[in-house]
Amino acid sequence: MKLRVSSIALLILLAPLTVQAVASGQDIRLNVVSQPVADVVDTLSFMSGIPVTTTGKLTGQVENWSVKEEGVAAFEALGRVSNLFVAFDGSRVIIAPKSEVSTVILEQKRRGWKVTRSAIDALFPLYPDDAIRYDPASDLVIVRGPTAFVSAVETVLNRSTVETVQVIKSGHVEMITPPAAAN
Repeated sequence: MKLRVSSIALLILLAPLTVQAVASGQDIRLNVVSQPVADVVDTLSFMSGIPVTTTGKLTGQVENWSVKEEGVAAFEALGRVSNLFVAFDGSRVIIAPKSEVSTVILEQKRRGWKVTRSAIDALFPLYPDDAIRYDPASDLVIVRGPTAFVSAVETVLNRSTVETVQVIKSGHVEMITPPAAAN
């Protein structure tokens, strides 16, 4: 019982340090000899203080890997070596195996590509390069990712061009009004 109380007290004392490390941009350093991918994700989440939403089953091993990056960039580095989809919405990281992502084709609804891209970038400051594609010939946007990512992008793109979109990032509310609605 005494050990449990000591462990909890230690975690409570370390919690502000991890949040402070993310806020100050300190590097996360991790060396992995051989560990399951899911355990590495949990370790990075603990070290960075960033919550993680996992979609699908993270299988496989991370072998002989090391990282020295700031917060979300550490997850991005893990995604590159482990073939994972990694996105960040300002408050949490969304991770899924790339083999378990879905693809949705959406219309832009009278928006220009720059406006569409800007809305997606406001919603997700970080996502893989191949997650969003634009086909200018058909004026369609191809979205590839886990359900949480695809449904969020779909919701934003299906909104009327006269509405404002409310985005909550790190506890702050930001209103985004497409240029067509601002006129």
